[in-house]
Amino acid sequence: MNLAIQSLAATSKLAAQLWQQLELAETTEEIDQLLRSIWNNQENQELAIDFHADLADQIDAEIAALRARKQYLTELHDTAINKLTGWRERLDQTVLFFNEGGVLNSENVGKQRRITVKENPPTCEVSIDPKELPAPYRRIETKTVISADKKAIADAWKRGIPVEGTRVFRKQRVVYSLLRGNNLNDYQANNPSLVSGQPEAPAMTLKTKRKKRHPN
Repeated sequence: MNLAIQSLAATSKLAAQLWQQLELAETTEEIDQLLRSIWNNQENQELAIDFHADLADQIDAEIAALRARKQYLTELHDTAINKLTGWRERLDQTVLFFNEGGVLNSENVGKQRRITVKENPPTCEVSIDPKELPAPYRRIETKTVISADKKAIADAWKRGIPVEGTRVFRKQRVVYSLLRGNNLNDYQANNPSLVSGQPEAPAMTLKTKRKKRHPN
């Protein structure tokens, strides 16, 4: 079982089922429809709030884990690339070493391959301040970059001063907070085996309220 689904199932079977459905969704429209379906049953709004927040927590946890893995793999690959690049450079240096010593010629032919020592185009190094070079050998570069001071514009907006050609607005954000200590984060903290992938206790079963029937 997917570790994220296993973690969610420990606190909300509905959230675990929704995660599975989200993995099968192929378009943003399908994703929106699935997420909005959480709120369809107004009788269980408290339940919807809880497993919506649990789902958000689990997504955040998955993102953090993937970013950490990405960083680790990047460093691992960089190490391998640097090692192989070093080998490749030493191959060329070995040929140049024996060429300078007269062991290898500028052109060396094997049965199927050829190794040739060629000269690259001239490379220039400047050891003095470029200002001290004669005028024909100096190049003057002037770059002017004009950017908007967004902080100053926002400060002016707060003082009631609009700046023509700009629009200042406030974005909304959603905050998930604890009501009591029994949400997904607490459960994971108390059950480290979920992180290690070991099996855990059976998932909790959520009961929904039934409508009372009125006699005719």
